[in-house]
Amino acid sequence: MMFFSLLAATFTFTATATGVEKGAPIEFVFVGKGSDRDYEALFVLDYSVDAFCRGLERAGFPRGIPEDPGSCYLWPVGCTVEMNPPLGTYLESSLPDGIPLQPIIYTGGTRMADGTCEASTNMPLSAFCVYSLAQSPLVFNGHYEQGNVYNCHRAKDKIEKGTRVTFTLSCNTNSFPRPFSQTLEPGKAAELIKALRDASVRSEVNARIDFSPELTVAEAVVAARALSVIDSSRVKINGMAPGRLFYRAFLPLVKWLDRKERLVQPFELTVGMTNSLVHIDEDWSVEGDDPKLTPQAISFDQVGKFPNTDTCFIYVAPTSRLSSVYQAMSELKGSSVKTWYVFERK
Repeated sequence: MMFFSLLAATFTFTATATGVEKGAPIEFVFVGKGSDRDYEALFVLDYSVDAFCRGLERAGFPRGIPEDPGSCYLWPVGCTVEMNPPLGTYLESSLPDGIPLQPIIYTGGTRMADGTCEASTNMPLSAFCVYSLAQSPLVFNGHYEQGNVYNCHRAKDKIEKGTRVTFTLSCNTNSFPRPFSQTLEPGKAAELIKALRDASVRSEVNARIDFSPELTVAEAVVAARALSVIDSSRVKINGMAPGRLFYRAFLPLVKWLDRKERLVQPFELTVGMTNSLVHIDEDWSVEGDDPKLTPQAISFDQVGKFPNTDTCFIYVAPTSRLSSVYQAMSELKGSSVKTWYVFERK
């Protein structure tokens, strides 16, 4: 059965042990009934993931926001959750290279159009995943790529298969990250960074930074470098305003200027008195392991002919204002571009 308290924001539920062996690698703490991943999970919920989430939210757990790379929402957001019995009762964790294991948070997971938890219908039916999985309503508060943390979480002991365990989750609603939305204006980078740092002293911050059209490209690059230093599970820099750029767009790898060093070939947009656009044709029929790369100038109304090109590199003078970049970006409105990178060109 499930029980919840409106006063204490606590939620009690039952789950059944899968019977995995001691030391077995664990990918999921809880999965929903019918999951095909029970062999790498500690427990199966006694009800669906959707019913589990509905119970949590009736208990007063505020729904957070899962990761959404397509919207440059790279940090999961949610209130801190404590588990009783503690997670350490069942799970041993040892992450590589000093990666810290952050607290559990409730994001609510990705939802379908009718509000149903996606994890209730799509495998692995995760309710609590130990790596970053947008579907999973419970995750750790940070970036944990599956390949990086595989084998880092193991079953502490074997619990006999079929054993039912009662758990209580509690939520400190005051731990929900504080929203922070601000436009970065020329000459205001240091002031904005200080405001972010000050806000993070009181609580975690979920920040959206809008780069003003009046900024020069050079100013935007300097500000982006500063933001990259504080971007963390404490100061989460997420999202962007429509038609604008995420801060990481100003921090491309220099090696990407060499077309042979790229995993994919983007559009190349040069911003100037007259904006120009190049598409790189890849010919894989040639001998060897690498394709023949042929750049071809195209008009902006031809971008729809390349539906698989979802990235664009922007070449622009450092003294140019972002207004010119935003205007050039708008000319690709018929494209499938979701990811932008800006390179300073003299």
